[in-house]
Amino acid sequence: EGLPGLTRSRNEADHAVITPESRVWCGLPGWDPTCSGAYLASPQMNGALFTMCLVKMPDGARAGPALPGVERFVMVVEGGIATTLGEHIRLSAVKSGDDVHGEYLYMPPDMASVVSIKAEGATTILMFEQVYRPSPYKKDEKPDREFGFIDDKPTLDPGAPEVFTLRKLLPLEERFDFNIHVMDFEPGQFLHCNEMHYNQHGMLMLEGRGIYRLGQGDGRWYHLRAGDAVYMAPYCPQWYAALEPGRTRYILYKDTYRDPL
Repeated sequence: EGLPGLTRSRNEADHAVITPESRVWCGLPGWDPTCSGAYLASPQMNGALFTMCLVKMPDGARAGPALPGVERFVMVVEGGIATTLGEHIRLSAVKSGDDVHGEYLYMPPDMASVVSIKAEGATTILMFEQVYRPSPYKKDEKPDREFGFIDDKPTLDPGAPEVFTLRKLLPLEERFDFNIHVMDFEPGQFLHCNEMHYNQHGMLMLEGRGIYRLGQGDGRWYHLRAGDAVYMAPYCPQWYAALEPGRTRYILYKDTYRDPL
């Protein structure tokens, strides 16, 4: 670690691991030129439906609008943002030691393409974007804005024999075509099975460290820690176990409520 040319990052046929030393920061079209983004997942990566991007915004910088038809989810990792959505909304990241408890904002396409976001102080945000796919069964039902604080969301039972703590940040309704999960593991807790499903994932480790097993056959084993990002393609086998010394928390994109056909 720290030697030139070495990295823990890896890009495989059904998954990718992007660690902080591999991030490349670049300007974002339509954004304040002082902002810079590092894409951690995009459609160029095994056909992902979405993008996942970390963005650094200096004080006073403004975000650019989303492309037409694109919905946007933003979580504040550091600093704070202000926006106007019928009322003035301020969101911030609250830190306690190494813990990160972010506030978040979801905007459907008609809002994401026109609403401005302004940084209040030096700010880092995590942003997911996706071309919105309306439900063919509920064409007149459109998603609304959503915002809140991660730890204010109720914890959900992931179902026995799973023991981790689960929060879902968006409503479990068909008008939303993806959700954002926040999953907490105490040291020694793990996923009950080696999961394999049609959903895609984009994940960022917010706290802690652990072992992720990813990929077909015997898979690959990755020692991940806060700041590492993972893309999981459909049907990528996936399993996680949390290590000492403290809690793992990661945030996870998951496409949902749409027929794979």
